[in-house]
Amino acid sequence: MPGFQDFKLSPALLQRLDELSFHTPTPIQQAALPLLLKGNDVAGQAETGSGKTVAYGLPILQQVNPDVQAVQALVLVPTRELALQVRHELKQLAQQIPNLKISAFYGGHAFSQERASLAFPPQVLVGTPGRLTDHLYRRTLDLGQVKQLVLDEADKLLEMGFADEIDQIMEALPPKRQTLLFSATMPEEVKQLIAESLKNPQFVQVSPNAIPDQVKLVGIKVQQPEKQRALIDLLKSINPAGTVVFCNTRGASDEVAAVLQQEGFVAKALHGGMEQPDRDKVMTLFRNRTTQVLVATDLAARGLDIASLVTIIHYELPDDEAAYLHRSGRTGRAGRSGVVYTMATQRDEKKLRDWGLVRMDEWLSAESLAKQSAGAAPETSEAFATLHINAGRKDKLSPRDIVGALIAEAGLTAEQIGKIEVQDKASFVAIPAQQSQQIATALTNGKIKGRKFKVSLVK
Repeated sequence: MPGFQDFKLSPALLQRLDELSFHTPTPIQQAALPLLLKGNDVAGQAETGSGKTVAYGLPILQQVNPDVQAVQALVLVPTRELALQVRHELKQLAQQIPNLKISAFYGGHAFSQERASLAFPPQVLVGTPGRLTDHLYRRTLDLGQVKQLVLDEADKLLEMGFADEIDQIMEALPPKRQTLLFSATMPEEVKQLIAESLKNPQFVQVSPNAIPDQVKLVGIKVQQPEKQRALIDLLKSINPAGTVVFCNTRGASDEVAAVLQQEGFVAKALHGGMEQPDRDKVMTLFRNRTTQVLVATDLAARGLDIASLVTIIHYELPDDEAAYLHRSGRTGRAGRSGVVYTMATQRDEKKLRDWGLVRMDEWLSAESLAKQSAGAAPETSEAFATLHINAGRKDKLSPRDIVGALIAEAGLTAEQIGKIEVQDKASFVAIPAQQSQQIATALTNGKIKGRKFKVSLVK
């Protein structure tokens, strides 16, 4: 099996891959990297979590010229969440490349900030179609020097109605360029987009729609009126931390989250009816393990690679097999184990059979769950609380600065500090829940990197 050193990548990229402990390419990386590094147009079928960002990110970073202050690579993604995730992954890979600017443009924050940043354009730009066409309309963005275009999650881009915006963006690009397209599924609309946008494309396909082998599938036979009680019993019988419960509608997500909160679980809803800042906060609390259970619509099934995700529960079956597989594939990433529970009425069992998905490793009944959880209290102790610091990358703040301040000002050890996220203008850090108020007070009264910042606990 080839290693990354076999692809003739630059020393800076190889060093960074080694630092990130990326030693063995994933199947999509093995298949796509040789073609992309040769300059071919490539259409790939691969799931989120298969390593496709690294597959297209390495060739982009290999060829971009940091000395040219212009957008040279453009990555189109369907959602703000995916834009932020892709930017983060590319920045991780590019850390050893000096003077390289990677930006993400998306709706939900000030257009003026993006326009101001274009005084010194990024060499790599990740963006959503709506925001990018807005820039093109206002003539604030020049795409005339783009050499590489990536259409990421192409099926989702089209499903969300971005076909016209993609056409407008294509018209603003040089005809001579390398185009890469990745999609989890290949419906006719995506095939048409490939035919219209890629030149002599090479196709790569890696286990489409596969649930990882290390994921255990458990079916739960229920009647519709039993579902809420069965869900509560299930969560009482397992460690609920790192669980996503999938519902089909916003109303169901809110209702189930409220029921779980009443039962003592630390649960929050996530769906498209929420304002973007609220969605961001919910995701931060879940990644930090301050929130145990996320009750989500399919908004969370795409583009969100959550390392702490252990358990998936299909509270309601989606409309089609592809959506079921996308949801289930959120766990068991990068070789980690996971469990997928499917709550199935008799009608749902028929649907699973029609999809060819009756292979369950185990079947449980609502009655057996009730017996397992009898007398058990919800495991509600929060290991971490989440601290918000009113400063981020724009203030030259780094994770190292935050760790140093927590050790110096609050008396923590490095082992007690959880996940740290430094954003443009804010930072979030997971801290021991039992000491959270004292830590917040100590950091408020103390200094981070020699300066005072506003510090608060995220509720």
